[in-house]
Amino acid sequence: MRAFWAATLAFMLAFIGWFAFAPLMTVVRKDIGVCDNDAAVQLDIENVKCVCKKGCKTTLGNAKMASVSFDVFTRFILGSVIEVMGPKNTDVMLLLFGSLFVSSGLLVTNGTALIIVRFFVSCLGSTFVVNQFWNSIMFDRSVVGTANATAGGWGNLGGGLTQTLMPLLYRFWHDGVGLSLSASWRAAMMFPAVVYVFLACWIFFCSQDTTTGKFDTAVLGKSQKASPMTYLKCLADYRVFLMIFQYSACFGCELVMNNTLATHFHDYFGVDLVAAGVLAMGFGGMNLFARSLGGIFSDWCNVKFAMPGRLWAHFIALFGQAVFLFLFGCVTSDMGWPVALLVLIIFSIFVNMAEGTSYGIVPYMIPTELAIVSAMVGAGGTLGAVIATRLCYMTTEDDLLPFQLHAGYVMFWALTCFLMKWDHMGSMFGGPSEACAQKEYQEQSATTGGVEAPTTVGVTDGGVPPQLSADAEEEQHV
Repeated sequence: MRAFWAATLAFMLAFIGWFAFAPLMTVVRKDIGVCDNDAAVQLDIENVKCVCKKGCKTTLGNAKMASVSFDVFTRFILGSVIEVMGPKNTDVMLLLFGSLFVSSGLLVTNGTALIIVRFFVSCLGSTFVVNQFWNSIMFDRSVVGTANATAGGWGNLGGGLTQTLMPLLYRFWHDGVGLSLSASWRAAMMFPAVVYVFLACWIFFCSQDTTTGKFDTAVLGKSQKASPMTYLKCLADYRVFLMIFQYSACFGCELVMNNTLATHFHDYFGVDLVAAGVLAMGFGGMNLFARSLGGIFSDWCNVKFAMPGRLWAHFIALFGQAVFLFLFGCVTSDMGWPVALLVLIIFSIFVNMAEGTSYGIVPYMIPTELAIVSAMVGAGGTLGAVIATRLCYMTTEDDLLPFQLHAGYVMFWALTCFLMKWDHMGSMFGGPSEACAQKEYQEQSATTGGVEAPTTVGVTDGGVPPQLSADAEEEQHV
């Protein structure tokens, strides 16, 4: 449980620094002079409203892309980094680097600097890979979906907390202490940097990699650490490839919303800074239970229908996400923000459920390469934010069309769930092949003296690493 909370808190608080700029962008853009009416803004920066059209939106759009770009790379390589350093030390390293990069945000004075800082700060998002891997090796296969979903969901909750916390910190320094607009948002940026230092110390001294102590690759059922060829081997599995982009459709969407919603409510619905953050929290707040709901749903479907159940749960969540994302893009300013908030909450539930159902499947894909697959799928989630931002949100100045285009992207990858199939686990339309079922029956008969053994979800159906299953069975026997 210490590992669970270390992984969860690291990911949750990482979000605060990762997206600290997003809810403050309505004041940051005025201070760094990217507004299209910058001359008028600088005459009365406190009261003149920023006009953010083509030039301003291009700069902020590039900053949004930068805020997830470095994370694609760091997530991708983190699978091998974890195998070398162990999950505990990897989290500590990421938090300390994150503290350095977030505090450098105080030096931002123009659009270029904003893009550079947001690029490097995005390394904090890689705490997610540690989060999912650490829990996958700590929890039994029967609850791994629920454990991963809860840890990831409460981690993602940090994205919602950021939307409320950062504007409140800004208001404290600006209205309470009396600092200028420029000094206030910069002072607010110091909060996550300080928190990371304390959290890194707690993780280093109070947690451990596995139940027995230091991490060893033997826990994954192999003797050698990952190499570049391991990545190619995993990527060559078409099901891993599809899961990468399916996760890009759900978690990538969440990252886009974290970057977009506060500004959308402020600019399109005319809501003030703090209130816009609170409304955006309506999306992130669903992480409190919705991702866990996806994991629980996946585990329940697995008990009833094995892998076909997990795939159907995954498809339903992605399909619902696409539908309600499109509907959110249909809510006009005339309808008002309450309608938008209602649709947003339902949409968010499906997004988070899809993230939970994704990592209910990941531990089963290539069990011996769990760290690499977790890292690649996690990188795919961030890659989805880059793709969607560029294709959907930077190709038009329309306020609602980007959400509708993004819904089409999600729907496309939802339909690819129908293509996923394993001979020993089945697909959405059936269980294991007859040959695999007969082979499993013969193996079970041989080990039980001709008496059929009860089947469980584990090694025989491509479940979590063999050592974990053996440990669980030994405990159960005792």
